[in-house]
Amino acid sequence: NVYVGAIRLRRAIRRRRKFADISAKAIRILTTAPILSLALFTLLFFTGGVFESASEFAVTIVLFTFLPLTAYPLQRFLPAFRSRGREGQRTLAMIMANIGYLLSMVYAMVAGVGSSLLTLYLTYLFSGAALLIINKAFGFHASGHACGLCGPVAAMVYFTGWPSLIVGAVLFGLCLWGSLHMGRHTVPQFFAGSAISVIVFFSLAA
Repeated sequence: NVYVGAIRLRRAIRRRRKFADISAKAIRILTTAPILSLALFTLLFFTGGVFESASEFAVTIVLFTFLPLTAYPLQRFLPAFRSRGREGQRTLAMIMANIGYLLSMVYAMVAGVGSSLLTLYLTYLFSGAALLIINKAFGFHASGHACGLCGPVAAMVYFTGWPSLIVGAVLFGLCLWGSLHMGRHTVPQFFAGSAISVIVFFSLAA
């Protein structure tokens, strides 16, 4: 009986670990910057006050969601990034995201977007640049996940009110747990990434 009980306990522990692994991976996928930017801009489009037209919204989604997501299939066809595995994927994703952010500035100048949307564009641009500098120049891997989460949360609180902070706090906790569980970041790296986008946004929005 003791032996059977021990086997059942080990199986239960393995099932829980597997569930935790799957949950952490799902959280990491759903809280990537492109996915969160899609959620942010979609919510702001329907709540009003940021986008002046549907075309502005469509271009924004292409530049901030679809273009960065191309990094994942592209990695398979780029040997320089494919050979570096997860690190290569992370680097390519940051490059594609920053290309999208730079193109958004070109679009902003050509189309003459409003001040609120320009603030969001600049937040992504400066936050992405700060991440690249900190990660590549100083070798400190500030969390891109945290940066991509907390900037949108700050924007939602600013544009729609404090109730958005509740949802943001829940997502923050889940994202932090997922990152720690999968060993992607340490707590200081996660909080550093969080601080970058929040500081940048409120500096621009002030």
